[in-house]
This record gives sequence, structure tokens and C-alpha cells, in this order.
Amino acid sequence: MHRRSFFLVLLAVLFCGRPEVTPEANYTIIAECTLPGYAKKVVPVDTLAYVADGQGGLQIVDISVPESLHVIGEYQPDRDVGGVAVRDTFAYVAIGSSTSGGLLILNIADPTHPVFVGQDISVYAFDVAAPEDDTMYVYIAASYWFQVEDVHTFPQYPSFARRFAVPGDTRHAFMVDSMAYLACEQMGLQVVDLSQPDSTALVGWADTPSNARNVFVSGSYAYVADGRAGLIVIDVSDGTAPFVKGQYDTPGYANGVHVSGTLAYVADGDGGIQVIDVIDPGDPELYGSIATSYANGICVRNDTIFVADRDMGLLLIVEEE
Repeated sequence: MHRRSFFLVLLAVLFCGRPEVTPEANYTIIAECTLPGYAKKVVPVDTLAYVADGQGGLQIVDISVPESLHVIGEYQPDRDVGGVAVRDTFAYVAIGSSTSGGLLILNIADPTHPVFVGQDISVYAFDVAAPEDDTMYVYIAASYWFQVEDVHTFPQYPSFARRFAVPGDTRHAFMVDSMAYLACEQMGLQVVDLSQPDSTALVGWADTPSNARNVFVSGSYAYVADGRAGLIVIDVSDGTAPFVKGQYDTPGYANGVHVSGTLAYVADGDGGIQVIDVIDPGDPELYGSIATSYANGICVRNDTIFVADRDMGLLLIVEEE
């Protein structure tokens, strides 16, 4: 550095002060419920949390009193449970198995005793989405298929209404009206417009640096949990031409993401929970973090973060005041 430049910098520091650094937010685990399997996904509904617990099946946890979380019901399908969605009095369970896998429908009117309703064993299901305003269908991330499943006409015999071959290994589907945003592992984000005929429904694609595992759409952006690459922000304002807007490289393996307000909460494997400020989607910044064993799934409701942790089970986390 030239002498003149050095003195200019020194004067700026002396008279203007050092750049202000915003301290990171602190988070605390307020409750923990050990589960028998490897927890992969959590869906809180009212006073209950439904956990896709891998080889532990579906676990239903009473969360009404955070200080005393406890399992009140379970269903063991003898196959690995990777995902769950809840709508009305039904739980839709994704089972990843080449034999007796697929979609499982349970009646949870009495959550202490889930009752088998029906099953479609035709697919290897990683996850399932059940939008509240769509009582006819659920949407299955089924490896190299994205499947629209009719669960209304004959619930005891669910079957596909539409099915799309997609590139990459479809891990998760996020629905917004007629648009499906698919996290397709090595092939990044795929966009399917279900208002289009089957032949033209796959309308857009954006590659990601690593393996797209999970996606959450908020406003004009899709937030992708992209494995080793961390959080990828994709502009989907034009579904036919999505493009990467920003990235935050998290320390672990990004498995899940949930966006609330201007914060993206990332289940980051052995990196625990990483909370990213995305008020500027093109330049995400770390807001805060907390260590867990191995975070797989995440959901945020009000001020509580629900985490499906492979080894610790179900965690409830809040930001310290």
C-alpha cells in the first residue's frame, strides 16, 4: 500500500470509526424428544408434531407443553419413512422402498391410534406434499418421477392421476397453486406447470452447484437446500426461465429449508441449524446458528423452530431475546 493511501485509511478509522459488525442472533434448544429412528422431516399441526422417523416409522409427538414432549401415537410400516404431510384427518406418508413402498394413507382422527386407509406401492417415495386447499390430490417426490396422486376418489386405492418423468432424483416438491417446484438432486430445481398438458408441463430448470435436497418458495424466489453448496436462492418470477440469484455456503450439508419473513432456516446436517438473512436475495448473510447432532428437516411456526434431527429426534428451538 502506498504511504498516502495508508494514512488515508488510518484517518478514516480514527475519525469515522471501524465498520459496525452486527452480532449474530443466539438460539436455544428448549425441548427435545428422543425417537426410535432417524428423524427426517417434521410437520407441526396444532398441538401435535408428525415426524417422519426413518426406520422408526411415523411418530406423533404431543408438543402442547414444550417442557414435556412425549410420543402419543405411532405407525410402523416396516419400511423407511422419509416424508409426511397432514391434511384434515389424514396423514400421507412417503415410504422409500422398492418393495411395499410408495404412498401410505393413515386416518389420524384419533392420533393415538393411526388407522391404515390405503397404499400405492407403485413408486419409491422420498416425500409428499398435501396443500390444504387441494382435497383431491397429493404430490409425490418419487425419485425419477413426479407424481400427482388421486387420494379422494377411492382413498383406499390411491393411484396416480398424472405422472412426469423428470431428470435427476426428485427429493422434494413444493406446490404453489398449479406450479410445482422440484428439488431434483444433481439436476437442481425443476419447475412443472400443472395447468399445461403433460407434454409441455416441465417449463423451467435452474442448475445448482451441488445436490438439491429441499425447496421452499416465498414470493418470487425459491430457496434450495443444496447439500454441500448450502443455501441457493433462485429467482422464479418467470417460471420458464429461473436463474440463481444468490448463495450462502453453509458449513454442513443442507438437507432442509424453511423461509419465514426475511429469514431462511436451513437444516444443515452436522452444521446444525443455520439461519440466513435473505432480505437481499442476491447477497444472503448469516443471521445466527445453533449446533445440533445432524439436522435433516425443519419447519418454523410462529417463533418456534421445529427440527427433525437424525440422532437427537425432535427439537424445539427459539431465538434468545
